[in-house]
Amino acid sequence: MKHPVFKAKIFIPSKGIDLRVNSSRLMYGGFIFLITIASIASQLNLSLSIDYLIRTLLFSLLGLILFASYWGAHENEKKFGKLEGEVRISLDSIDFNNSKYSWSQIDQVKFGVFAILGEKLWSDTYPIARYYGGPAYSQGVDSFIEFKFDGDKVKVFFQLESPSHKVELKRLMRLLFFHDRIDLSTTYLGLNLEYEEIQKLKKAKIKYFEDQHSNFSS
Repeated sequence: MKHPVFKAKIFIPSKGIDLRVNSSRLMYGGFIFLITIASIASQLNLSLSIDYLIRTLLFSLLGLILFASYWGAHENEKKFGKLEGEVRISLDSIDFNNSKYSWSQIDQVKFGVFAILGEKLWSDTYPIARYYGGPAYSQGVDSFIEFKFDGDKVKVFFQLESPSHKVELKRLMRLLFFHDRIDLSTTYLGLNLEYEEIQKLKKAKIKYFEDQHSNFSS
């Protein structure tokens, strides 16, 4: 029986300081300048011409803040880094960057499963939060696998491109647990399961091996 292989694009975070302008920086930067200039101006006796310039500047900053709010409500996330290479996770190994790590060689495995590409980053119960500065939609690159190899920590971020891609990863994680590649805590933390779901997962593992044994016997 051929087992599935999960494949995903690797995201490599960039080092250094991200100086790119986004909606959030534009909005809160505008707030800071608006409050600072208004506070200073209120303490000074300004001539009519200077007062007019200050008012124009304050209204311009207010317009900038409103623009940033609109931008943030539609902005797509662009993390500081790049998509490069591919990670492959199977029952046999984890492969990436021309390196192959078998499950017997690694320990302390952790999975992080987060938003997919294009998934909204605000809550349906509090949708106004999308206007407080973006981004509004995820780039889908926060998910990761982490493990120890020869005493060194290895962590790989990857992109989840669609709902089906995320389901594919979760199915593989369950299969890894069924075959004792990862332990129970790694599985339910990675899948973000509640207590009742954890009990179902335990029972599913027992049934899986019963079915496997039955198929092998027949």
